[in-house]
Amino acid sequence: MSLEQTQRRRKAVGTIHDIVSAMRAIAAGRIQNAQRALSSARRFQQIVQKAIVGLTENLGELSLPNIAGRPALLMVMTSEQPLCGAFNQNVLDLAERRWHEMTADGPVHLVVVGRRGVRQIATRHIPVDHAEPAATSLTGLRDLAKRLAAVVEQRFAAGKLGPLHVIYSRHQSISQQVPTEERILPLDLLSMRRATPLPETPYYRYVESPVLLAGLISQYAFISLYRIAADSHASEQASRLLAMDGATRSTEKMLKTLNDLERRERQGEITRQVLELIAARFNVE
Repeated sequence: MSLEQTQRRRKAVGTIHDIVSAMRAIAAGRIQNAQRALSSARRFQQIVQKAIVGLTENLGELSLPNIAGRPALLMVMTSEQPLCGAFNQNVLDLAERRWHEMTADGPVHLVVVGRRGVRQIATRHIPVDHAEPAATSLTGLRDLAKRLAAVVEQRFAAGKLGPLHVIYSRHQSISQQVPTEERILPLDLLSMRRATPLPETPYYRYVESPVLLAGLISQYAFISLYRIAADSHASEQASRLLAMDGATRSTEKMLKTLNDLERRERQGEITRQVLELIAARFNVE
């Protein structure tokens, strides 16, 4: 490799190093924003759960919608953009295993969020009933949750929605993203009552209890989907941060190697020019 080729390669690797370093910094900032959104979603979900527990305390289990016999809905959260390590792979491995287990018990409708996940799950020969683009920023999480909630409501109104399961990557720490399955519907009132204390004072209701319960269930589905989307977004950014951190270290090693090579080649070029001058001097004499 000539000195000029080495210099061109060093500049190209330097450009890549700047890009992956910038992507690492962007991912770190997005993790913090996603964690704030996740914290807010959890607080709102607790409020909705408290209202549901207080309302159903007197109405009982029979007040919940009957979805027995309806096909299950499996929703899978993947990434929209590349360069996030094994983020999609881990989620899709769990989704494929659960899809086969659930289809053994009855029909299952599959909804995949994230175009990269749609393409990857197609290679596993699993039919996708509905696909949605994933959120690429914090501002897109609300729109994504609204679109997913609309899909759930449409299928429920048409009598085509049974249990709703969501598979996503839960953000546990920067270095640990856990593929997780969560059932949103039907409501698990026993778990809600164990986790949520009853309100100290009874609620005053201005609408009929069935109408209010239907609205609360709709709000619970929406905020659950928003919380899961925010959790998945934070996990994706953490995976991208680790991938870009590894890429940054790799490009730094390549730059060091290329700089050393360039110095040796430059020194060799200088030595060659000196030898040519000496040889020319002897030829003149």
